[in-house]
Amino acid sequence: MRLRRFLFLIHRDTILRGVSLWTEKWGENSLLVVLSILIGIAGAVLAAILHKLVHTLEKVSGYLAAQTNPAWYFLLLLLPFIGIGSSFLVQRFLGGPRYAKSLSPLILALNRKKYTIPFSEMFTHMLSSGLSVGLGGSAGLEAPSVLTGAALGSNTASFFHVDRRRRTLLLGCGAAAAIAAIFDSPVAAVLFAAEVLLPEFSVSALIPMLMSSAVATIFHRLLVGESTIFYAINAPWRTNAIPAYFLCGILCALVGVYVVKTAYFLSGKLKHRFRNPWVRLLFSGSLLCLLLAVFPLLRGQGYAFIGALFHGDMAAIRNSAPLLKMCDVLSAPVVLVLLIAAGIFLKVITSVLTVDGGGDGGIFAPSMFIGAFTGFAFARLINLTGLIELQEYNFVAVGMCGVFTAVMRAPMTGVFLIAEVTGGYLLLVPLMIVSSVSFFTARFFEPNSIYRKALAESHLLHDDRDEALLQRLPVRLNLSRNYHALKTDQPLQELSQIIGRTSEEIFPVLDDCGRLLGVVHLDKILNVMLDPQVYSLLVVMDLMEPPCGIVTPDDDLAEAMRNFEKFNLKYLPVCDSNGLFHGFVSKAAIFVKYRKMVREADAF
Repeated sequence: MRLRRFLFLIHRDTILRGVSLWTEKWGENSLLVVLSILIGIAGAVLAAILHKLVHTLEKVSGYLAAQTNPAWYFLLLLLPFIGIGSSFLVQRFLGGPRYAKSLSPLILALNRKKYTIPFSEMFTHMLSSGLSVGLGGSAGLEAPSVLTGAALGSNTASFFHVDRRRRTLLLGCGAAAAIAAIFDSPVAAVLFAAEVLLPEFSVSALIPMLMSSAVATIFHRLLVGESTIFYAINAPWRTNAIPAYFLCGILCALVGVYVVKTAYFLSGKLKHRFRNPWVRLLFSGSLLCLLLAVFPLLRGQGYAFIGALFHGDMAAIRNSAPLLKMCDVLSAPVVLVLLIAAGIFLKVITSVLTVDGGGDGGIFAPSMFIGAFTGFAFARLINLTGLIELQEYNFVAVGMCGVFTAVMRAPMTGVFLIAEVTGGYLLLVPLMIVSSVSFFTARFFEPNSIYRKALAESHLLHDDRDEALLQRLPVRLNLSRNYHALKTDQPLQELSQIIGRTSEEIFPVLDDCGRLLGVVHLDKILNVMLDPQVYSLLVVMDLMEPPCGIVTPDDDLAEAMRNFEKFNLKYLPVCDSNGLFHGFVSKAAIFVKYRKMVREADAF
């Protein structure tokens, strides 16, 4: 207790006071830049630790693969199950009940302006994903790294008491730092944060994320050395291949849609069929080990085999499947075709089994893996026709970009990510062509990215910015309780005094229990008052209209705006599930709230 109180006093009297003095002297924006640099350094250190963990565990797999004893080979086949099992234990006992393995909850939280991420997620995602991927699980390290970076940004903002409106920006800095360090791609990291996580932010908001991403890249190179993920062979693209790039973009879009729909379908089926997580772990782990035993190229992130495609090393691809090579009925070309087909169609299945079965990982690396095999297969088939000779290594790169864009719906990220990880910008124009064609074609068949599909299907998220902003606020925080309730048998003559001392344009008609029976509009009352003889004979029921567009206190303002437009009203009655009246929500008040939210979102 004494230590905690001592640390609390240091935090309050030293750190927070220093933050206050800094803000007063140099402004809040300068503080954000300083914090973005700190986040970049910390993100680079965490990424280096994750890389070291995965590299060490991969050495274990390499050691077992080199042994001649069948027992060691059997243990090698079981490593993916051991990996996702260990990851499952980390999530269950260290991650807590709100542990998320996808970016979907983070996207929803950012959309709803919820910034608090548990401190433990700065480490649990690293350990969990490191065990899964390092021991052979078929997934990537990017999504766990982004979640780690987001937790880093959130806790940094909380520690320094950053204003709530600015915390989202620091979450983006953490995510950008993570991607920059993992891929050594600072530009793509910022674009990913802007396109996927924070699409509503203005251009000026990119400055702290640029700083965080650049610092993370620098420090990661200092810690692990300068390296390119793929030693790609690229040559200047040929103008006669432009039609092929357009066709490749369409093919990549179709494959990307297959990835999104298959991942969504299999994930739902696994969770529905095996509700017990231990049973799901057993089933998924067993099936995963079986698939990886037949197709070992699906193990881990698969970057080595992407490199083999860049160099045209088909022998490395064929030699990756010893069980298939042992089948006397399968010739070498047939084995190669099976392996390429597995790389395109089975990688997403093994990824779902890894992550939803109990492990941890992301879809970045699988998308790039699938795209590389798709681009290679497309170019090889075109070359076999003899119509034109395509540079297969260039199509490996653009295929990665096309499928990544179709899965993530982040075209700019796809272009610069592939340009950076392959070590050059020679293919910038073909990458732009394939990315844009893939993006628009994929949207035709599947409107949502892999992260937003589940949220959109559950009506939790909308791509329209106006809709997204209004979804953040419930009706209960914006309703007006300033009203005069009327009774059905109340004479209209009694309303003259009420009308004289209020500016209300609508009056609710309630029963004795407070349930809404109807509404009376002021303009109708004023029209009747012009004829005193009729006015003296009428009661409230004579002018009462049935209520339209009723919303509940738990509905959001987006639902309220839909009702305003549907019924062409200025006010909507708010009632709970029992019909009890709570008040009105005004269309004008929603517009005022919306303008305020837009100004806050556009502010740096």
